[in-house]
Amino acid sequence: MRSPESAATATAEPAIDESAVTFDPANKDDAWWSPPGATLTELAPITRANISAEILALENLIVTHFDGRDLTLPPMPRVPELVLRELSSPEYNVRRIGAEISEDQVTAAAVLRLANSPLYRGASQITAVEPALVRVGTTAIRTLMLHQTMMSLTRAERKQSQRLADILALRAVASGAAMQHLAEFTQVDPDEAFMFGLLHDIGAVLVLRIINRQRFYVGRVDLDAFEYLAYQSHQEFGELLADAWHLPDRVSALMSNHHQYPLEDDPLRTERLMLHVADMMGGLLGFAPEAPYDLLRSRAAVDLGLADNPRFLQALPELPDRINDALQAFA
Repeated sequence: MRSPESAATATAEPAIDESAVTFDPANKDDAWWSPPGATLTELAPITRANISAEILALENLIVTHFDGRDLTLPPMPRVPELVLRELSSPEYNVRRIGAEISEDQVTAAAVLRLANSPLYRGASQITAVEPALVRVGTTAIRTLMLHQTMMSLTRAERKQSQRLADILALRAVASGAAMQHLAEFTQVDPDEAFMFGLLHDIGAVLVLRIINRQRFYVGRVDLDAFEYLAYQSHQEFGELLADAWHLPDRVSALMSNHHQYPLEDDPLRTERLMLHVADMMGGLLGFAPEAPYDLLRSRAAVDLGLADNPRFLQALPELPDRINDALQAFA
């Protein structure tokens, strides 16, 4: 972890292996959004033609946890929980939040790194937590605290399933960056959009957690099988986490239902459409299961008015670099 100088004594966390995904911005041509043979215009479900008896048994086991009774939900780490509780008050105090964050060197380093990243970089380097909070704003701090929480979950699973845990961590940040990029062409707040992208698939971490606690299955579930199991179950687990962590209703609604194409009168229609486009972007850029998406002809892009938006077309080549910036900011 590359910590700012004022947090140089912070304990380094194990580095996430970015080779877990195929993303390399230097190798993405200017038309990554329309690869040869692109035909899909809707988000493709993850299915398996041949499911082994072993994976089917594991799927049935995972389903038994849907009611939460046989599932121990991980609590939030202390500092993110305190900060989020403070931010939930209409009279929150930035100085008090800064004091809480400063007590934890790893969290303080994360805040300073975000404030000095290309996402929020100002005219000068910030070396203190409180000015960093002012620079990035409350929504970004809320998102960072949730990211710290998600990272604590994925780190707990790395000992047994490092590659799968790293894929989930990188995918979440990439999705957040894609959503933030899309927010520039909608009426959604960019920082809030990042949070939606970051969290919408977090239930997949619980799927991995369940698998890792069944000793018979550790090391026996390959990436394709895990993608299938996570796709089938992560929305239900996302809803359980949202309830346990008292997340805002809008976040909970998106975590619990984002695969189904939104109806015209859906109050979260724009956000759900954005998630469909962001997931396609992830597939095209190597963060999610690959599929031959034709992004500009996709139903969600058309309904969002992106397909014929000249500004969106001009900005598409920038997305790989922006994802890379986000990965560095949230490393």
